[in-house]
Amino acid sequence: MGRSGYQRFKRVASLLVSVACYAADSFWRVVIRMFGKQLNPTCVVVYYHGVKDEERAAFAKQMDLIAQLTEPIAVDRIPAMGGDRRYSSVTFDDGFENTVRNAVPELTKRGIPATVFVIAGLLGEFASWWPESAPERCERLATLERLRQLPPELISIGSHTQTHPRLPMLTEANARQELSESRIKLEQWLGRPVRTFSFPYGAFNSQLIEWCRDAGYEHVLTTLPFQAFSRPDEFVVGRVSVEPTDWPLEFRLKVLGAYRWLPLAFKIKREVLSVRVVNKSRYLAASCGQK
Repeated sequence: MGRSGYQRFKRVASLLVSVACYAADSFWRVVIRMFGKQLNPTCVVVYYHGVKDEERAAFAKQMDLIAQLTEPIAVDRIPAMGGDRRYSSVTFDDGFENTVRNAVPELTKRGIPATVFVIAGLLGEFASWWPESAPERCERLATLERLRQLPPELISIGSHTQTHPRLPMLTEANARQELSESRIKLEQWLGRPVRTFSFPYGAFNSQLIEWCRDAGYEHVLTTLPFQAFSRPDEFVVGRVSVEPTDWPLEFRLKVLGAYRWLPLAFKIKREVLSVRVVNKSRYLAASCGQK
């Protein structure tokens, strides 16, 4: 099986597990209602990177589905959520020009709020941190002028650092600088508050979370597909990765929270790999001792 075949197999397998997760969730919701208990509201935050010209129609259909299945809200203006209702938030990482060109008009048509996380020190430049084989590497980031044209009542701006580094690899001083200076500059340039932050590469640790608090952010967003805003004081918010090329059923299940099993799968995988590394080390140590 080639790489593309393996990736498709993983995608189909994930879809099937998510179908089972959604079926179990639906059954549980029926049971809860039968006993006269009230269900808690749910919220799923999705994140894109960009929306290419040829993907705009597919993206528009996805926004129609979001409006049909959920009540869209902004991650930096969380309303009082109540009742048996489904909420969603739309976000974009990196702040590509094609997001402004293709996604924002479709969001505006439908009145769907969204947050664009931008890299303060690289506005207008190409996304050189993407792998050479990735088409995103040839995409340009939106300029400051383009960001100023975004409707503030609908499109929020969040920080995605100054230069898109892997934050856990930096010293404390450099990490804090990436967090605070990006927010300060964006607020000065745009004349609007920057309340949210998303981690480049989804890489973070407990120290970075505290430094984000110190930098003045109200919410920080990860790439872990947990359901969001389950607590009023929630600071670390999970998100589900989506693309305009997602299959319709795949996208629907993501929006409905059926992919929330993935963090558990990631944890199990890490533990299995850790055990393998330990066993291999012991085997090598024992082999060397016999020589």
